[in-house]
Amino acid sequence: MIMVRRVYTPKPGEGGKLLRVIKQIQPATVEAGFPPLTVYRQSHGAHGTLVTEQKWQSAADYEKSRDMVRQTQSITQLFEQVYPLLAATHVTDLYDEVEPD
Repeated sequence: MIMVRRVYTPKPGEGGKLLRVIKQIQPATVEAGFPPLTVYRQSHGAHGTLVTEQKWQSAADYEKSRDMVRQTQSITQLFEQVYPLLAATHVTDLYDEVEPD
């Protein structure tokens, strides 16, 4: 299992708009058949920053999904609204789940 974490830092004054769009991405993701997103709002640090987490069975499954996501109109339309709100492109990190011994 892996966890994909994305960090979105909005332009000043755009945090509320970014949150509204990211919250719309949550159900669109599930409706399209992808794993659900969990959304977090950062409490300290860069104001308005949002973090999403999504669990996948493997990095290979996640990588295969990238083309499928880009072909899913309901999701791409929302991300077209996200990008103009960002101070810089979002940061994506992949974490491998560590199984107990």
